[in-house]
Amino acid sequence: MFSKPEKQFEKEFYRLLDPYPVLETPRLRLRQVFRADKTDLYEATNDPRVVKYEPWGPYGMQETETMVENILDQMKCGLCTEWAIERKDDAKVLGLIHLNNVDFFNRSAEVGYWLARHCWGKGYATEAVKALIRFAVTDLKLDEVVAVCHPDNKASLRVLEKAGMKYQMTLPQYVSLRGKTADCLQYHVTRWDLLS
Repeated sequence: MFSKPEKQFEKEFYRLLDPYPVLETPRLRLRQVFRADKTDLYEATNDPRVVKYEPWGPYGMQETETMVENILDQMKCGLCTEWAIERKDDAKVLGLIHLNNVDFFNRSAEVGYWLARHCWGKGYATEAVKALIRFAVTDLKLDEVVAVCHPDNKASLRVLEKAGMKYQMTLPQYVSLRGKTADCLQYHVTRWDLLS
């Protein structure tokens, strides 16, 4: 008896993540997360401005270590879709980027990311998002990549637009931030947008 197509796609999706792929851009290397990354990541997770539009944080070092351990546990299970964003010049980890909410039936996933404040405004986020979208479509065979962003996070909205994503819809009362719910904007890009 044949498996459902989405089950076959899921199996192939995770097979392509073993060994964990390294994605290269002119200035960045997107690679698996290591325990030693916690110090660099703490610079971002502990910064209230970095996590302003995230439903978590700021984190202390212990919480950052727990976050890293959770990522490593996912990796051991073969279910990790999180990359460290490493700057090639000095091997410093600037933040994380991931694919989550993978929908194997519709072949879509959500890209999310955050970077330390000292590297904002330098194009690193756009470079990383473009690389992961390209990998998701060409290698992982996804048909659509979406991103969800708080409407007040203008810098992140610009990143999504520069990465070729377009506004799709407003998600009412989508996220809870510091006890307050807020609408979010969903952007997306499809395989056909990239290949046209």
